[in-house]
Amino acid sequence: MDLNGILSQLESANEKDTERLLHRYSEENTQTFTFDQKEEALRIKLCQSVLTVLGRQVQPSCQKTCLETLRILSRDKRVLGPVATVEGMLVLTGMAMLRTGEQDWHKQETTQDGLQSEEEKRVVVEALKCLCNVVYNSAAAQQVCVDIQLASSLCASLRFAHTWQHEVGLFILRLFFLLSALRPDVRGVLRKDCQAVRLLTEVLEHTLYVHWVGTYEAARPEPQDLPLPAENNERAMEALKALFNLTLSESRNE
Repeated sequence: MDLNGILSQLESANEKDTERLLHRYSEENTQTFTFDQKEEALRIKLCQSVLTVLGRQVQPSCQKTCLETLRILSRDKRVLGPVATVEGMLVLTGMAMLRTGEQDWHKQETTQDGLQSEEEKRVVVEALKCLCNVVYNSAAAQQVCVDIQLASSLCASLRFAHTWQHEVGLFILRLFFLLSALRPDVRGVLRKDCQAVRLLTEVLEHTLYVHWVGTYEAARPEPQDLPLPAENNERAMEALKALFNLTLSESRNE
């Protein structure tokens, strides 16, 4: 189905039809990473349409389908105008259960614990994946992240790392890494104001099952201990990458 057909039907589609249309688009483009420039304007309109749907009170299954479509579209940095705005980023951070700005960051754990269905959990993961793509591909979105204090929200999430499901933790850490890599000016805020180095160190200790026997000495694993799960390895690597960004000196003389 071509984009003109999808857009014309979305204008009057109900929730079920919207989900059907976007699911079909996502299935047809799941492996698409290079896009037709002639359809750039249409993809921008589709981004805006998807954000409009996400701004309504739709069911989690429809939210997930919308986010899957947006994740595919966000591979194209030229169509991210509607997403890389305060309004667009707040929609995504809300779906990702990341409280930003003046919101109550300490409520994030309670909010995520309140997710009941697998569909709701997939919505959070898809929103985090979208945020990673958008932040990576859009300088405007990176600036919005600064404006809405996303770095502080991510640090608030680090405090609840022990409650994370694997994919939630993985993409929170990946988003943290991307923001700290692409915005050097944010690193000082993360280090000094958010105590991010300590928080990331605690995430690593929890992820790697570290037990300290001295100030700088960790206990050796017991012979009967199982190998570290691959999922823990993935999260540990993302945490280490983020720590590298934060501890890298900004002065070439140090």
